[in-house]
Amino acid sequence: MIKPILEPQKPTQQRKVYSVTELALNVRRQLEQEIGQIWITGEISNLATPRSGHWYFTLKDSDAQLRCAMFKNRNRGVRFTPEDGQQVLMRAKLSLYEPRGDLQLIGEYMEPAGEGALQIAFARLKQKLNNEGLFAPELKRPIPTFPNKIGIITSATGAAIRDVLTVLKRRMPHVPVIIYPSQVQGEKAAKTIIEQLKVANQRNECDVLLVTRGGGSLEDLWCFNDEQLAREIRNSKIPVVSAVGHEVDTSISDLVADLRAPTPSAAAEVLVPNRVDIIHKFQTLERRLTNEFQHKLQIQQAKLDKLVAKIVHPKQRLAQSEADLNRLIKQLKVAQKRYLEQKTFNLNNARSCLQSYKPERHLEQSQQKLDAWLKQLNQAMKQQLGESRQAFALTAQKLNDISPLATLDRGYTITQDENGKALRTAKDAKKAKKLITKFKDGEIESKPQ
Repeated sequence: MIKPILEPQKPTQQRKVYSVTELALNVRRQLEQEIGQIWITGEISNLATPRSGHWYFTLKDSDAQLRCAMFKNRNRGVRFTPEDGQQVLMRAKLSLYEPRGDLQLIGEYMEPAGEGALQIAFARLKQKLNNEGLFAPELKRPIPTFPNKIGIITSATGAAIRDVLTVLKRRMPHVPVIIYPSQVQGEKAAKTIIEQLKVANQRNECDVLLVTRGGGSLEDLWCFNDEQLAREIRNSKIPVVSAVGHEVDTSISDLVADLRAPTPSAAAEVLVPNRVDIIHKFQTLERRLTNEFQHKLQIQQAKLDKLVAKIVHPKQRLAQSEADLNRLIKQLKVAQKRYLEQKTFNLNNARSCLQSYKPERHLEQSQQKLDAWLKQLNQAMKQQLGESRQAFALTAQKLNDISPLATLDRGYTITQDENGKALRTAKDAKKAKKLITKFKDGEIESKPQ
């Protein structure tokens, strides 16, 4: 409750006179001391955001309004962008602005009324980074199957690190782990996680990094929704696995990381394979390799046995070659002897034929044959010529018998028209222009009547 500023003066007491500044200062001090911080809800209007970074606005409802100010060092923590007409819930302290004598509220914290500021801030940041492509699947780097060293960025005393180390020890105890301790809750948590990410990349001593913490409220996990942290994870040269909270919790770090695990324990199972499974797999492969090797060895042994069976001792091979050479020499000598005998026989036979052959006698016989052929040819030609003459005379006689001239010799005549066509009837003669009558010794011309 505000204390009375002016007390009634008794007639006997001296008056207390205040200056305007003194009175305003006294009122401001009493307001701040007596009322202190309060929570207030209302609608924003007349919002002004000058270059100084401070916010000035009016908070009102249907019946009243109050001037408000939220200075730069405080509005940086606001997770949304206020607008005129927006209902907000604000934590503030009541004060008095002495230069104008205005009652005003100095804002300390603000969130949208009816919906948490954190949810709105998360949705807006998620949309912003998604539009920039930071969540694109093609940017995700593969996580090594068998990492040589694992880096973990988390609280060194939290439950998450114990769960992760327990799972890693059970599944693959020989893999070294480097812990980069950081805060995982509070205003400075995002900054310390970013610093440890930078340290891990500068040292470059791990194959994969795990950013993790256990479950909690949205406020508890809020450092993993920091925009700068998201960009640092995306720019990391080392692949990053994010495991924040429980399976139902999803942070910006989960979305931008190369791989998201639902819990810290699940992340540990993703980071390293199960040693028992690997040993079993190796044993299976060993058995398959042994069986395959034995099978190949048996095949090669069979081939070797066949080759060994074909191998002959050099002494035995030389003896066999010597026997073959002697056999070939004998065959060559026999063949040579037979060849010489055959050639000698042929030579003797040719010599005998040559001695019995006389060219003079052969020429005499050929001359006799030629004379006989010439005599036969002359007789055949004379006979053929006589027969041809007789045939010619007979043909000439037949031709003469049927010749028109022979008809004229017997007293007949031949009548033709002016074209030399023979006329056979009187009708043909009357049609002609001129008549030519041929006799044995000449012809006369006449005209038809």
